[in-house]
Parts: sequence; structure tokens; C-alpha cells
Amino acid sequence: MAGTAKEFLERWRQSYIYAEAPGFETLDNVVDECLRDAKAEGHSEDDLKEAAGGDLRAYIRAAVKKTSGE
Repeated sequence: MAGTAKEFLERWRQSYIYAEAPGFETLDNVVDECLRDAKAEGHSEDDLKEAAGGDLRAYIRAAVKKTSGE
């Protein structure tokens, strides 16, 4: 699927984090999975970090926090 890194993150957040609601204990695995999925679609880690506002881990942590109700 083509698109920008920002579009990828939005799509990935909706289909992975909001659909599967992973917990904080798996945050490192969630970040790794995001990077693998992004690479498969042609997005670099640097592109994702930029799209996430500079900190991909914090971006994903915020999304996980939102699904956990914290």
C-alpha cells in the first residue's frame, strides 16, 4: 500500500493498536512490529520518527495509553 509515512502510521494505529489493544508490557514488541510493517511498505525508520513527531516509541505509547483508558 502506497502513501506517506504519516498515512501509514494512521492506518497502522487504527488496524493494529486500536483493533488489538496491546498492553504496555509489550510496547517494545509493538514498536518493532510497526517498524517491520513499515519497512515492508517502503517506509524507513527515520520517516516514521518524523511522521510521529520525532519519537516513534512515544507516539505508539500514547496510542496504547488511549486504548487502555489511562
